[in-house]
Amino acid sequence: MNSKPLDKVVSVSNLVRLIRRMNEYENWKRAVFLRDRFTCQHCGARNGRKRVIEADHIISITLLVKENKVDSVESASSCNALWDVNNGRTLCHSCHEKTESYPGRFVSNTKR
Repeated sequence: MNSKPLDKVVSVSNLVRLIRRMNEYENWKRAVFLRDRFTCQHCGARNGRKRVIEADHIISITLLVKENKVDSVESASSCNALWDVNNGRTLCHSCHEKTESYPGRFVSNTKR
């Protein structure tokens, strides 16, 4: 039986949404963008009017949450695997959509 009160239990998908709102996530994104010089690591596109760049976790946040038993925003904050810049890459939106870790892909795969 889960020892946490029911109001403290959060689904993985909701926890991932909360993680994406954390200051640590914004700092991680900024570090990835700076390292990659705001350039898509697949096609070389740069951030601008016609291209939007995005920071991608190579190993998805969902998998990292599960593997590291992250169960709260507090435990996410101290999970070094989530904030490892070496697990990040800058991609333009088009290239990001083609990756296995793209958030929308999880939804579309479950509807098939």
